[in-house]
Amino acid sequence: MKNNAVINNAIKTLLAFIFIFNVSAGLYLPIIAIYITENIVGGTLIVVGISTAVYSISKSVIQVLIARGLDKKSKETSDFMFLMTGIILAVFYSLGYLLIQNHVQLYLLQIIIGIADACIMAAYYAIFSHHIDKNSQGFEWSLFSTVGLTLSTALGGIFSGYIALKYGFSFLFILSAVLNLVAAILLLSLFPYVKNFRKDIHYKNTKL
Repeated sequence: MKNNAVINNAIKTLLAFIFIFNVSAGLYLPIIAIYITENIVGGTLIVVGISTAVYSISKSVIQVLIARGLDKKSKETSDFMFLMTGIILAVFYSLGYLLIQNHVQLYLLQIIIGIADACIMAAYYAIFSHHIDKNSQGFEWSLFSTVGLTLSTALGGIFSGYIALKYGFSFLFILSAVLNLVAAILLLSLFPYVKNFRKDIHYKNTKL
């Protein structure tokens, strides 16, 4: 019987990428409301709620548009470029919290974050689904959910309060940016697997 638990290198890279990306976000998301109310002019809990809505709406709308556009492309290089664009923006948007001073700037930053995350997730889901191993779809999507989303966010959350309390929010945002930079560098190793990959081939096994 074939061992379907062997994960191909493209999926391994994608899992490591999303893990680091979500650890980065998990460092500040659990306590971002505290930062906004204490450091942003006019930063109330109402502003926190509105900023969350601004992010969610912008990400949702733009992600659908990007995904529809990427589905029309014949090569996966378009997915890769959007994924790289999103993570590069993520390197800088963490630092954006250090520059904003009022709630209007906060809303603009949330739109930028929404655009970046839309680029990342629309492209990520496409690439992941094209490289997933045949007969291992449930297993590898479960790894994406548990390792890439749940455990990574938990890990970031564990250290978020401690780092902010001991070293301050500035260090926290800088650390988040550094982790996103690491994710961007890691993503470069994915390029050899996607540059000539066409979207009419599904569940391609890329084991080495």
